[in-house]
This record gives sequence, structure tokens and C-alpha cells, in this order.
Amino acid sequence: MKAFDYMRPSSLDEACRHLRQSKGHSVALAGGTDLLVQIKQERLHPKTVISLRDIPGLSGIRFDADGGLVIGAMTRLRTIEMSKEVSEGWPAIAEAVSWIGSVQVRSRATLGGNLCNAAPSADMAPMLIAHGAKAVLTDGQKDRRIAFEDFFTGPGETDLKDGELMKEVHIPAAPRLSFGTYLKADRSSMDIAVVGVGLLVVFRPKGEVCDDLRLVLGAVAPTPIRAAKAERLMVGSRLDDELIDKVSQVASEEARPISDVRSTASYRRTIVAVLTRRALLAAQSWIKKGGNR
Repeated sequence: MKAFDYMRPSSLDEACRHLRQSKGHSVALAGGTDLLVQIKQERLHPKTVISLRDIPGLSGIRFDADGGLVIGAMTRLRTIEMSKEVSEGWPAIAEAVSWIGSVQVRSRATLGGNLCNAAPSADMAPMLIAHGAKAVLTDGQKDRRIAFEDFFTGPGETDLKDGELMKEVHIPAAPRLSFGTYLKADRSSMDIAVVGVGLLVVFRPKGEVCDDLRLVLGAVAPTPIRAAKAERLMVGSRLDDELIDKVSQVASEEARPISDVRSTASYRRTIVAVLTRRALLAAQSWIKKGGNR
């Protein structure tokens, strides 16, 4: 591992300015659970590591004026997992966080660091996309918002520009009569996902008719993807067993997996269908019981 300089700026403007001036030779340090491993394995060779820990206002959980949730980019994943506000209003978000690593890892890792690492298998990404969440990015002077559906551009790649950092994440209030869940297939406890499926179903006020469906697949494409054809099959239809089987199969066909050391492409497609079916069956059971989670 090569030596590098270490900086601890006290403001976003200072941090972004150093990142911009370094012309790609500096990296931002949040929790470090991904970054430090990459440096030790010599997959990254930064000249300077810029710690974000002294910058005020980057951590914490609060509500916005519309009842949505705002989570600072430096908020620890364990804080999100244990938050009453998150578990009550966005239970599938808390569920997704609980799949990441171990308690020790989640106690160190941050929301922004996890998302900016941009692994195709990232557990948080599918549910954030399903909820229509947006990232607030800043260059230290101006902020901009981008939907997470557009934020990830490839394996390890995001829409972050030179000199930009993630400031916070905005998650809209969950629709009324909606059910969300995140399911994951992995090889062992704490392993990264072989397949991840994030689901948010919005039901019409009466009956079991789907008003909206957001089905997001992880680890089966260069970025998390929405299964658009499967989603369209559901909208306006009653959630019955026949439809569940059909939607699950279509979702499997929409996946674009590769074969690697963790799984074959064929197995991943099969697991997409299995997890989608389980998620939809859970939604069906929930609405039949009156929609009370």
C-alpha cells in the first residue's frame, strides 16, 4: 500500500475544493469500510484521503415539510437501522439496511459511503429506488438533486461530478396502503447479494387491486434496475396467484445477470423469479389481512 496524505477539512466548501483541485487524485473518506479495503488491496492509489468526519450537518435523521425523510450522508447505517422514525414509516428501508454486513460494519459504515461505492449488489439501492428517493449532491456552493434511479451509472460509477459530494438523501413519505419489502439471496451470512429484490406495492383503497408497483432488481445488471415490464403487468390488476407467477417470470426475463465466482447467470435469473414471488406473496398476505403491517 502506497503512502498518502490525510486531510480533515471543516466545511463542505473546503472538502469539495480540495477534491476539485486534485483532478481525480483525492478520495473522500466517510466510514471507510469500502474505501480502506480498496486502498489496502491496491485497487485505489489516492494521493490524498479527505476525511469528512469534521464537517458539521452531514449526519442525522429528520422529517421534511412534506412528511418525507431526510438522512444525512454521514449517518451511520446502524443509526438508520435502529431509528424508530425509519422503522415505523419506511420499514423496508430499515429491513434493507439490516442486510448489510455485520453490526460492527453497520456501526462504522455510512449511508453516503455505501451508496457512492455504487456496487451493483448494494442492499440499500433497490429500496431507495423503489421509494423514489433522491440524493442531494453538492460542490460546496450549490446543491443539486438526482433520483437514485439515475444516480448509479455503472459498477462503482455514479453521477457525481469532480468536486462533488453526497450531502443527504431525501425519501418521500410512503404512499397510503403501500407494502414494501427487500429480499436477498447470498451465499452466507454477511455476504454481498447474489440477487436482491426491492418491492413497493401501492394498493387501491378498496380490494386487492394494485395501483402502482415498483420492482427493483440488484446484482443482476451493471446497476440496480427496475423491472418495467413486470411493473406494468401489475398496475390495475388484482393481486392473485396467477398474476404473481406471471410477474415473477417476467421479472426474471428482464434481469441481465452475468456469471461470476458467486453465481451463474442462469441461477440468478431463477432466484429473481423466486424472490419476486415471495415478495408479492407477502404483499398479498398483507393486504388480505387489512393492510396493517
